[in-house]
Amino acid sequence: MKTLLSIGVASVKANRVPMVVLWFVAVGLAVAYDMIPAVAEMLQPVADFQSRRPFLAAFANQFVFCGIIPCLFRVTVSEIRTERPILKSMCQWLWSGCWGIVYVGFYALQGRMFGNGHDLATLASKMAFDQFVWSPLIPVPLTAFFCLWLESGFSFRRAAGRFRRDFIRSVWLPNLVPNWCIWIPAVLAIYAFPPPLQVQMLGLVGSLWALVSLKIGKNIAR
Repeated sequence: MKTLLSIGVASVKANRVPMVVLWFVAVGLAVAYDMIPAVAEMLQPVADFQSRRPFLAAFANQFVFCGIIPCLFRVTVSEIRTERPILKSMCQWLWSGCWGIVYVGFYALQGRMFGNGHDLATLASKMAFDQFVWSPLIPVPLTAFFCLWLESGFSFRRAAGRFRRDFIRSVWLPNLVPNWCIWIPAVLAIYAFPPPLQVQMLGLVGSLWALVSLKIGKNIAR
């Protein structure tokens, strides 16, 4: 019988192709933004919108990339297809949009803590705080609980029961391992962008992470 930790590893393996593609997209965009003026010009309206309306822009970004796009896969891909897809999709849309607002504040905090330089020390400091302090304590357990709640028939009691039973092995690690595999390379590229574009780039990679999280939640809830 597979260990529950292998659920997370299996999710990484199952999504390894889009994961690697998104790594290259994130890094490629960061390099292109820095070296090709036309790319910076193309993204400038997005940065301007994020600067003018930071919470609305971040909410819309996560709503689309981490809400609508994953939910389209939810109703078409058998591995993550689920009952009551419309209601679950609506919850996913709202959940994702709210995380966009949270990350506006988090990235601002990172800027105050480490500055907004693009040197390796700054990028590494932000990545380390993001992945080894912030993510294990806040987004990973909350997202794990949310996905469990969705796949537990919207039952807080059933989802909380799984959390209480062997939380570290059954829930936290199966979500944390894929989180590190996907996000450690990706956030280095994200933090290379100017602050107004960081939360927008977050949504690009976040669409994959949403799919992985939904799949893990479905497997754990069984």
